[in-house]
Amino acid sequence: MVTGATDSVDRIVGLETGADDYVTKPYDPRELLARIKSVLRRTVALAAQLPREQPGVGASPQHKTVALGRCAFDRLRRVLLAPDGTHEALTATEFDLLDLFCQHPNRPLTREWLLETTSQRDYDGSDRSIDLRVTRLRRKIEVDADKPQTLRTVRGVGYMLVLEQS
Repeated sequence: MVTGATDSVDRIVGLETGADDYVTKPYDPRELLARIKSVLRRTVALAAQLPREQPGVGASPQHKTVALGRCAFDRLRRVLLAPDGTHEALTATEFDLLDLFCQHPNRPLTREWLLETTSQRDYDGSDRSIDLRVTRLRRKIEVDADKPQTLRTVRGVGYMLVLEQS
């Protein structure tokens, strides 16, 4: 996390909400690069200790790994795995939304319900933030984000995660 907030409470909240590191502005670009490399070293070392997951394993939403488009979503480890096995970055909100879709596969979910369920604020009828989040998720999981096959729009309703039935 790179921020102008320098108070210790801000640093604590940032780290508790999932940041791997906390750098305040102004910062030395060399220090930022060194911190990024440090986080990557820890991540790679941790990944090497974990058993390798096969992206297609556990295609049902009850399993910890769900095949989604070109990726696999590991719900227990809270990561999106690219075809080459690397982790695609997910924001907390993207994770919550994707996890919600996995809990309700092959079922249309309304924008209003998705927004109310994934956020702690009241729904505003003009709020299009769910559309933006879905667009970002499509860029990460779909083979062709312009022609989504996994995270489909249900006209007049909202969105639906389409999983292959076994």
